[in-house]
Amino acid sequence: MTEQEVLSDVNDDLFALLTETAGIQEFLDEFAVMAAQRLSSTGDASCAITLVRRKRAGTLAASDDVARRADEFQNRFHKGPCLQAAQTQSSVYCRDTSTDSRWPAYLARLDSGHIRSILGVSFALETSGMAALNLYSSRVDAFDPAGIRAAEALAEAASSSLRFAVRAASADDERHDLEAALSSRQTINTAVGIIMFQNKCSQADALAILQRASSSRNVKLRLVAERVVASATERP
Repeated sequence: MTEQEVLSDVNDDLFALLTETAGIQEFLDEFAVMAAQRLSSTGDASCAITLVRRKRAGTLAASDDVARRADEFQNRFHKGPCLQAAQTQSSVYCRDTSTDSRWPAYLARLDSGHIRSILGVSFALETSGMAALNLYSSRVDAFDPAGIRAAEALAEAASSSLRFAVRAASADDERHDLEAALSSRQTINTAVGIIMFQNKCSQADALAILQRASSSRNVKLRLVAERVVASATERP
């Protein structure tokens, strides 16, 4: 598919996705499906969207299980064409997963029966994060120069919509992170209060006791605090 064909009615499709989908996740998933369909002439392409933020990579959306598994597998290895595309802000193409030598640990474990070529296309974010549109195909060298340009054009055309969706997804992640941090802090404060009551000591001394227990047992402070709270609530 040529760049002109991809762009001919992509704006109408993006507008329909933005207005008809129920939420950010549905929009991202539907966009991944649309990208896979538009960028494959034989229907053998899968698509995923990767976000790299705070040195962590995550799959925001996927057109199918093949793309999701391949993307998440790549994220676990912290190496691969799609992550490199996001990090370098340039397109990265793997023509044949069975012969490419750039990411040996990742490609050696990849299911080459279902994935023989991979294309990662970056798209710009206004935040500190990095992102890429990732295309997987069961055919060797599935994306010719025109197909690569079409993928880049699609990412560029959709960049504003994708930036909005990524910002919304990132805000949701930050909200969950904040909630988890507040919950952890509350647990630690509760454990400190219990230790103060049990040992008739100051808050500083109680926190020091908790920290020593965490260090000596090589267990996270939050987990030690949870055990203290659980032990106190289990007593008659």
